[in-house]
Amino acid sequence: MIWNLLAGIWVTAAIAVPFFVPGVQDLKATPIAFFHVPMAISTLACFFIAAFFGAKWLFQRDERADALSLGFGEIGFVAGCITFATGLLFARVNWNGFWTGDPQQVGTLGALMIYAALLTLRNSTDDEVKRRNFWAVYAIFGALVALFGMYIYSRIVPANTSLHPNETLQNSSAIYKWAFRFCILATLFALCRVAILRARLEIFAVKLRESAF
Repeated sequence: MIWNLLAGIWVTAAIAVPFFVPGVQDLKATPIAFFHVPMAISTLACFFIAAFFGAKWLFQRDERADALSLGFGEIGFVAGCITFATGLLFARVNWNGFWTGDPQQVGTLGALMIYAALLTLRNSTDDEVKRRNFWAVYAIFGALVALFGMYIYSRIVPANTSLHPNETLQNSSAIYKWAFRFCILATLFALCRVAILRARLEIFAVKLRESAF
């Protein structure tokens, strides 16, 4: 309970902080950036945590690891959708169009579509063990796809192809960097709490399925 309360307070503070931080030069709607970018970073983190617990299931056959892998995978996907949606708003304000064909937008959308397919494929079998084995492999593959689509792709395309200001944080003031990191940690902490709760629900659901037979 205390951790959920802490997450709530931290996230509330993270929502308020951007409105008190000076705007960034040549960048409109700075508060959106404090929500959009931390969510994007947290999405990748959730996907890799899901991959870690997927690998743990493969090696240790720990049912809790499978539940955590699924929890972080699903919450990471939801966070990714929020990232994409806020990215459209950010693009509209800064570049006069929701969809600009920016490599970051293309890569993120592609990664989310593939991850959605992987989540769907988890339920392609009724065998619980096979389902966990499949998902463990999917989670590892999905994390690598997300890393490429959401981070690497926009950095290997020709120069000036992407509109995203990737160097903003490095070139910003100390207070901006502090606030940005504060929001990133708050977002990741909150998503981790939700993912853990989702994992508990999955464990409960598995017990119900087993008791039904």
